Amino acid sequence: VSDSSNPFLNRMLNRDTITRITYKNDAYLLQGLNIEELYPETSSFITYDGSMTIPPCYETANWIIMNKPVYITRMQMHSLRLLSQNQPSQIFLSMSDNFRPVQSLNNRCIRTNINFSLQGKDCPNNRAQKLQYR
Repeated sequence: VSDSSNPFLNRMLNRDTITRITYKNDAYLLQGLNIEELYPETSSFITYDGSMTIPPCYETANWIIMNKPVYITRMQMHSLRLLSQNQPSQIFLSMSDNFRPVQSLNNRCIRTNINFSLQGKDCPNNRAQKLQYR
């Protein structure tokens, strides 16, 4: 959470849009969104083969973690917390706090295009040495 915002999230989570979608199967057509605006400007990433985050947690996902964050404001986070997993006739069940606990690596191979030997003063690489990457 940051004071900085993301142009894509600004358009997606504005008052006009977010008040039209609250419950499961609600829909609203957003015109002119460019998904590239969501992602930070970077070409550096880490990737690994993993599992889906919801049961039955099939190991069919390829996770990509960029080395720069996507910023979201407190108000935008609040807007996302107002979304429900259920229909209007059912008990409100927020989509927030539905994360899966961190799992162990289980000998997964971590791949990256980040050169960890180029250590910056604000980014120590002592943790990176413990990972398996190629």
